[in-house]
Amino acid sequence: MKKNKVLIITHSKDNSSIETVSDHLHTLDVIPIRFNTDLFPTEVQIASHQLNGGHHSVLITETGEVVNSSEIMAVWYRRFYPAKGLPIDMDFQFKQPSTEESRRTILGFLDSLQCFKLDDYWNVKHASNKEYQLMLARKVGLDLPNTLTSNSPDAVRQFFTDNKGKIITKMQTAFSIWNEDIEQVVFTNKIKEEHLDKLEELNLCPMVFQEHIEKEVELRVTVVGNQVFCASIDPEIMKGMETDWRKRGMYTVDKWQPFDLPKEEADKVVELAKALNLNYGAADIILTPDGSYKFLEINPCGEFYWMDVYQKLGICEAIARNLVSGGR
Repeated sequence: MKKNKVLIITHSKDNSSIETVSDHLHTLDVIPIRFNTDLFPTEVQIASHQLNGGHHSVLITETGEVVNSSEIMAVWYRRFYPAKGLPIDMDFQFKQPSTEESRRTILGFLDSLQCFKLDDYWNVKHASNKEYQLMLARKVGLDLPNTLTSNSPDAVRQFFTDNKGKIITKMQTAFSIWNEDIEQVVFTNKIKEEHLDKLEELNLCPMVFQEHIEKEVELRVTVVGNQVFCASIDPEIMKGMETDWRKRGMYTVDKWQPFDLPKEEADKVVELAKALNLNYGAADIILTPDGSYKFLEINPCGEFYWMDVYQKLGICEAIARNLVSGGR
């Protein structure tokens, strides 16, 4: 069979980046296949055969589209929500193992595919390790803020002192807390002196503490292969964005501006992506008032679509071309 299909790993409620990238793939004479992982195993089916003579797999989407593994030329790993479509009232003692079996089945299917992946699941998981990111970022020459990851109140108090009382705290993973059906997202926050007497609960969950960096603008630097796309936002544009632009993210998507990142800095971010075995990554960088660039983190599957919709950066087209070309 001809390898002319790109498998898009996502979920049924993802944004329109899926359709936009799919349109670009069509113009390149490639057929996009949408795999809504939240609809597996309830509506999507996988049959993966491992035989002495070799292996072959078949995916049947919720719309009845049949895809043979031999037809898949590339995979775009964007979002992974296996088994989210299981019945809400399903007994937890059955739901939990069903979710885990579903996750392993999808990952086994993906691992069996002999094709380019943007990016490979295991590379994404490793690259998501913030400590590992910072180590490699330092090696490629990116400038970092002082950072502490700890569950030790004493270590945090000393870090506060060492950084002259100017530090923030954040989590290594993005997550929300639900309170009476209201989603409360955990964002980056400043640490004040009065907080130092309330650190004992770190024994329940470690956190990341970082030197507070003064901002001229915040940058979102998106890498696709060897291409770099950059946009900036003024953190003073709306009250509440001073420590984390995401706090007002949905209200400021049209306020970002294309930004000409110096080639030296852009090259460093590409080198970091290479070191992490990534062809895609969305980095957060601060431009300080004195003209320095401070690297914060890189998100292996970070969001980008608003910058295509409002700032017309062309990231969707770059993703489609990267998939078809087999990477950088």
